[in-house]
Amino acid sequence: MVQWFDFFRDPLDSVDSTIQEKVYSSFYKFVYPSVYSMILDHSLTEDIIQDAFIKAITKGPYIRSDANIPAWIKRLTYNTTLDYLRKLNRERRFLAHPCSYNTETLSDALTVEREVERTETNEELYRAIGELKLDYQVALLLFYVEGKTYRDICQELHLTQSVFTQRLARARKKITSQSPKKLI
Repeated sequence: MVQWFDFFRDPLDSVDSTIQEKVYSSFYKFVYPSVYSMILDHSLTEDIIQDAFIKAITKGPYIRSDANIPAWIKRLTYNTTLDYLRKLNRERRFLAHPCSYNTETLSDALTVEREVERTETNEELYRAIGELKLDYQVALLLFYVEGKTYRDICQELHLTQSVFTQRLARARKKITSQSPKKLI
């Protein structure tokens, strides 16, 4: 008897639409409790489940083993949820330090001074990155500028996580040795 999760082994678009709906419904029921327990928000849980489902149907045909597809689905959903929480945490940290512009001339001067200093630091950082090897440039830009996770970068560049970690550490070391200011 074919289980609902067995349909992830083949491209789902080749299956009848009623079966597709049943697969999604089963997927939803299977992962909803674990995602909701981490998020505690119904609508966000549904969004994460949808993202995880899309990842599952795109990566499902490429998994190597049929041994434990439900465990793979749980892990994929768990990692998708963690990625969302990390992204949310980054956004909260960014919003926790809003720029406040007071009407006082002293604080305006300090704000302008900080903005000029930030611009100069960014220009110096991009100049220093431009002088690095291409591998190091890519590692720094994907991680710091685009904000991608290690896992996403490793998949995109076809690297192991240890290789990417080492590459990023070497790139940081090169940047800090090139500049007396702390750029990263």
